[in-house]
Amino acid sequence: MNKRWVLRSEEVRDKCQNYLSEVVLEKEKPMEVVIRRYKKNRSLEQNDMFHGWCGAIAEATGHTKAEIKDILVETVFGVEEYLNLNGEVRSRVRSTSDLNTNEMSDLIERTIQVGSELGASPPEISYGT
Repeated sequence: MNKRWVLRSEEVRDKCQNYLSEVVLEKEKPMEVVIRRYKKNRSLEQNDMFHGWCGAIAEATGHTKAEIKDILVETVFGVEEYLNLNGEVRSRVRSTSDLNTNEMSDLIERTIQVGSELGASPPEISYGT
């Protein structure tokens, strides 16, 4: 069960508190509650812009769009480490769907810079299609 609340008003806070008061707690299945400042996730327009540039850079370099995406995300954010099922350390690039608007802006700025340096043509982007 996942539930997410963005506390914008006392009314929403009260609904959240009521929800939490009704959660059934099980000793073997602890729950986690996280409180942090809300940051809006990346917009669809940002996503379209980033993927458009990934395609343009891929055309200019001969890489696939997925390869360019991974290269750019790793360049800006590094990699995340995790343990596989055998307890071995592995790494992966961060998912762009988890980025907030500021992080996505940073990624797009770097992407445009790389694309321009490589001579990639700016992509034609039609938002919302």
